[in-house]
Amino acid sequence: MIRRTTVAVMVAGLAAASFVASAPAGADSAHHARHQSAKTTVYTLDDSTHGNPEGVASDGKYFYVGATGDGTIYRGRLGHKTVHTIIPGAPGRVSVGMKESHGYLYVAGGPTGKIFVYNLHHPSRAPLTFDTGAGGFLNDLVVTRYGDVYVTDSFRPMLWKIGADQVKPGGMVTSISVSPEIPFAGGGAFNLNGIVAFKGGRELMVVHTGNGALYRIRFDGHGGRHITRVHAPALVGGDGLLVDKGRLIVVRGDPASLTFLKLERDRSRAKILKVVTDPTLRGPSTVARLHDRYLVVNADFATSTKPFTVSGLRRS
Repeated sequence: MIRRTTVAVMVAGLAAASFVASAPAGADSAHHARHQSAKTTVYTLDDSTHGNPEGVASDGKYFYVGATGDGTIYRGRLGHKTVHTIIPGAPGRVSVGMKESHGYLYVAGGPTGKIFVYNLHHPSRAPLTFDTGAGGFLNDLVVTRYGDVYVTDSFRPMLWKIGADQVKPGGMVTSISVSPEIPFAGGGAFNLNGIVAFKGGRELMVVHTGNGALYRIRFDGHGGRHITRVHAPALVGGDGLLVDKGRLIVVRGDPASLTFLKLERDRSRAKILKVVTDPTLRGPSTVARLHDRYLVVNADFATSTKPFTVSGLRRS
C-alpha cells in the first residue's frame, strides 16, 4: 500500500501506474508494432531538476510540459530542440495532466488534490486553484468546446468538474460519481487516467489504467449520466489519450508505445489499427499534437534518466 504522507511519495506511485506489468492482449498481438524512422525529433527539458515530466499540451504554436516534482511548466517550439521553463515550480504544486484553452493552461495536480489554471499571457501570476480535498490523485483533464473542465481521479471513483462559468476566483468544483459502473481498486492502485471529450463535452471517454478498459460517459442534459464499457481490446497500463483524425490514440508506458484505434458504432466499439513504437520512447505517459508532430512525454519513472525528454514523432 502506498503511504500518502508526502507529495514526493505519492508521485512515486505514478511510476507504478506508468509501468503496470502486462502482456499484450490477444487482439494486440495481431498488430505488429510499427517503428518510427530517424525523422523523430527529441526535445530536451532544460533544466531537468524539477522531477519527472508527465503532462503535455499545445496551443498551435508552442507546446507545454509539466514536472511532477514541483509543478514547473516548460514551453517549447518545434524548431528548437531545447525546452525552457516558462513558469517556475513552487512548494505544494505538482503538474500531471494538462490542456491549453484560449490562453489558459489547465493542470491536474496529482496527489495535491488541486487543479491549477495558469494565464499564459501573464505566466508570473499565481494560478487559479481549485481544491478537491485529500485522498485522491488528479491525473488528467479535458477542456470542452464550451469551456467546461473534467478531471479524472485515479484513487477516488469520481470525475471532477469545473463549469465554464466557475473558472474564476472563488469558483466551485463539483464531483460526478462513476461508481458502480467503473470498478475501482484501492490500496494505491491507479484506476482512471486519460480522458477525451466528444460532442462538445456531452460525451467523455476515459481509460482505466488497471484493467485497460475504455469507458464512455454520456450526459443527458438533465443532470444524469450513462456509463458503458467500450467493446475494445484491453490496453492495461493505458495512460494519456488523444483523438486525432477520428482515431483514438492510447499511450502506454510498458510496452512503450502509441496504440491507434478506430472508433466504431457511435464510439461503442474500437479496434486496433496500429501500434507505433520508437527507440527514443522511455516510459511515455501522454501525447499532444502540434502541426506534423505527436509530442510524447518520456516520463521515464522506471529509471529517471536525465536529461528528461519529449519525443516528436512524425504525424502521418
